[in-house]
Amino acid sequence: MNAALAARGPSLLICLTVLLGILFNNSRISDLRSYMDARFNDVDKRFNAVDKRFDDMKDFIKSEVRRLEGLRSPIHRA
Repeated sequence: MNAALAARGPSLLICLTVLLGILFNNSRISDLRSYMDARFNDVDKRFNAVDKRFDDMKDFIKSEVRRLEGLRSPIHRA
């Protein structure tokens, strides 16, 4: 038993170390992914706010154009 443990012990220790490293890196990658998802969601919120501002400006310009088209200049009144 001691001879088998002495022969396979170092390779088992290396395999165990590699497996623990893989598990640790997997958890770190999951942490990175959740961090990146949160950042992308923040950027999406900012872009949605900017899109809303552009839509509001477009609606304002359209309403102003309609208002100005409804006005009659003194030249056209006669």
